[in-house]
Amino acid sequence: MKVQIALFASLSRYQPDGEGGRAPREFELAEGTTIADIILSLGLPDEPRVVFVNGRHAPDDHVLAEGERLAIFPPVAGG
Repeated sequence: MKVQIALFASLSRYQPDGEGGRAPREFELAEGTTIADIILSLGLPDEPRVVFVNGRHAPDDHVLAEGERLAIFPPVAGG
């Protein structure tokens, strides 16, 4: 199945093509792949993050489906 994955801000350096940037990349994934599987395979740091699937918050155990768009952000801070 194909899924679009976008990594934002400091996480963009973990893009598998090494080009950085927040533009989504299309991934071919096995059925049953979870967000946690993607986080592990990309080597993202084990720290808080904000995760959306199709524009809605999603837990790490969410099983991705064909055509979904996954966006991962580092935590947002500020005043």
